Amino acid sequence: MQGPSEFSMVERIQRAGSIITSQLDARCRRSSDYAAESAALHALAKAFTTSHGAMLQTLADTALALCCAGSAGISLRESRPGQPDILRWIAVSGRCAHLVGHVIPTDESPAGIALRLGAPQLIAFPKRQFPCLSVIEPDITEELVVAVPGTPGPRGALWVISHDAAVQFDSEHRRILTSLADFAFAALNVADAKADAEARAAEAEAARQSLVQVEENKDNFIATLAHELRCPLAPIDTALEAAKKLAAENPAVLSALALAHRQVQQIKRLVADLLDASRVRHGKLCVNLEYCLIGDIIKDAMAAVGEDARRRRHHLRATLPPYPVAVYADSVRLTQIICNVLSNAVKYTPPGGEITLLLEAPDLGAMAGDEHSRSDAVISVTDTGIGISPDLLPRVFELYSQSPYLGTHADGGLGLGLSVVKYLVQAHHGTVTVMSDGEGKGTCVTMRLPIVCKNGIGHAALTTHGIPPARILLVDDSCDATEALSMLLALDGHEVRRAQSGPEALTIVDTFTPDVALLDVHMPCMDGPTLAGLLRQHPKCSKIRLVALTGDAAPTERETGAFDCYLTKPPALEDLKYVLNAERPERGLADGR
Repeated sequence: MQGPSEFSMVERIQRAGSIITSQLDARCRRSSDYAAESAALHALAKAFTTSHGAMLQTLADTALALCCAGSAGISLRESRPGQPDILRWIAVSGRCAHLVGHVIPTDESPAGIALRLGAPQLIAFPKRQFPCLSVIEPDITEELVVAVPGTPGPRGALWVISHDAAVQFDSEHRRILTSLADFAFAALNVADAKADAEARAAEAEAARQSLVQVEENKDNFIATLAHELRCPLAPIDTALEAAKKLAAENPAVLSALALAHRQVQQIKRLVADLLDASRVRHGKLCVNLEYCLIGDIIKDAMAAVGEDARRRRHHLRATLPPYPVAVYADSVRLTQIICNVLSNAVKYTPPGGEITLLLEAPDLGAMAGDEHSRSDAVISVTDTGIGISPDLLPRVFELYSQSPYLGTHADGGLGLGLSVVKYLVQAHHGTVTVMSDGEGKGTCVTMRLPIVCKNGIGHAALTTHGIPPARILLVDDSCDATEALSMLLALDGHEVRRAQSGPEALTIVDTFTPDVALLDVHMPCMDGPTLAGLLRQHPKCSKIRLVALTGDAAPTERETGAFDCYLTKPPALEDLKYVLNAERPERGLADGR
């Protein structure tokens, strides 16, 4: 609603005879130049693809040209908290072009008159009535102002100025200016929509970056947590192995140690699952292919879950072809795949249930064909366990996906195993499917892997007996870790020297020449890779085998080539025996699990 002061200003301007809008229709109307208007509109259409400022400047230039004015411009309203509104000259053309950015009060301007009266207005000699126009040179004979529409009120005004008494505006100029004002309204809406879209895109990008940072922080936390968990787990696990050897004749102690060992293994599996899940999300879980026998891999996996299966009185059996099946695969990861699936079957099958593994593969050795040809190995693990409900079945491969029952089960885990299995199977260019008729009706996991090859390799050599005693240098800044591991190695007949820092280790090798050095990767003052490099240069250690002990999720020091192989803390006894017995394999057995 208009206030008394607003009416008084309009009345003052009217009494002064400055508002001559009625003359627009009384004056002789000039002929329409539709060709010029068409060309101008074409230029305006092109301006839509430019910046906001360039688009409004093109509008001002067009108004100047079509109305044969001396100056033209667009003024947009700006609101200020607790202060009167102002009009800012956003785009100006002609003699007033240097005044772009000029600010005038809305209530004391020709544009304000047009906005209040809600119609185009023609003002004669406006500088005499509006002090805000005093900066304009030369004098103004008349000004035609048209409101730029907006929502909820006008956005501003489009105006043209005559500095020459011979140039007067008529109804044709009003029509042109009104059309351009409507175009300005559309242009401003487009600009607002674009700005809003850009703001939303910036917010979305900021949210995405925030999520990326959260994921990175989470992965860093998991890596740190794994390292901190593995450091105390290493001496505990090793001490348990040593205690089992020392208590070989005491069944009660062995029973207690076996219970503790099972719980430690469960913690190790949980940590390994967390790390693998992190690598799966970032595509960093790699495979290293080699020729091996799948029968040996299955036997290792069966042995890994055998103790838990016996404890639960499961009937665990495997059916393999009568002939050896050679495969080209990552033996460590393939063992992990089968072990994860078998572990799930053991966890979720009630006592006394049945778990069956079936391997189906062709005997390429008895068939004529290309030595490098590939065929499928189909591994099926079927159990009589609790089954999977139909609503959960489509989501079994998602990270952290579990049914409510599995999540509260004593050995429920974290819901990571099958997601890691799917990733590793796909890394071998295979497929994995899970079938179940529903809760209480068991589960069947089928993996199809194109890895069977024609290669004359023998069964894997045993690594658990007959290892000659070795001279071992063990370096770790954790006193408990070195004491427990050295005790276990000594009980196996090896000669062990311990050090808790790099300088101490270098002092030891002056009088002790080791066959193998087990080095913690992260130590203060001198880290594992640095110590490994110095040992390589030592005259007595030119043939030493350097083994890294690491608790990291994805150790970057592998890129340096400082070590012959890597074992994850706490190292499994079988891995240690493999390392001590090997001649320098191309990679470590425990490859970053």
